[in-house]
Amino acid sequence: MRAFSLFICSILLIAGSISFAQPDKMITNRDNYFWQFGIAWTTTDDDGQELNPVPIDQLHGLPFPSRLYADRYIYNGWSVEGVLGAQPYKSDRLVNDSINVNGFIGYFDAALKYSFYKQLGRGAIDPYLGSGLGFSLRNADAKQSAPMLTPTVNLSAGCTFWLSKQIGLQAQGVYKFGLVDILGSASYSQYSLGLVYRIEKTDGYKSDFHKPKYKLPRKPSRIKVEKSTDES
Repeated sequence: MRAFSLFICSILLIAGSISFAQPDKMITNRDNYFWQFGIAWTTTDDDGQELNPVPIDQLHGLPFPSRLYADRYIYNGWSVEGVLGAQPYKSDRLVNDSINVNGFIGYFDAALKYSFYKQLGRGAIDPYLGSGLGFSLRNADAKQSAPMLTPTVNLSAGCTFWLSKQIGLQAQGVYKFGLVDILGSASYSQYSLGLVYRIEKTDGYKSDFHKPKYKLPRKPSRIKVEKSTDES
């Protein structure tokens, strides 16, 4: 839990420092979008000591992306996200205070997210907070003290760094409270770094990126009226 708090603080500090360092807008983040899709490299802290930060050499992860997610924009900074992922346990690392645990952990999560890009001037920095529900599936192992299927309540924090109009780099941390035994063997945290692709709306509505910053005044149009002359 302490490691998750440090991760949130570091994300906010990085976002704040970069936003203040930018005198002008590099990339205007839109008021709306249609979908966002992404893949991410993920590490899992499932050592069973939820109040203590896990050493880096005890994190479980893969050298390739193991997390897929999709984000649907709703309104005024709010969006919903669905996540699907899985990764194997490394037998030489802690899993709920035990080693030599074989198998995997899979998860499906749904979250409601709020983005703070408006508060940061709609620049290239897009921090957000989220909360939601999920399910975690662990394989049956004699040394695995956590239940095989666990519903979770999730709290997340992250930031997307937009590299272009559509491509961004996203860092996120999420803590999952297992509803079977809160702050026990069913709870764990995850940290991810991935790429996200944004799809604009196609209904003809122009977002902030396409809106002109300054409106030019229009000259009033004059209508010529021909005067009729009466012939005597």
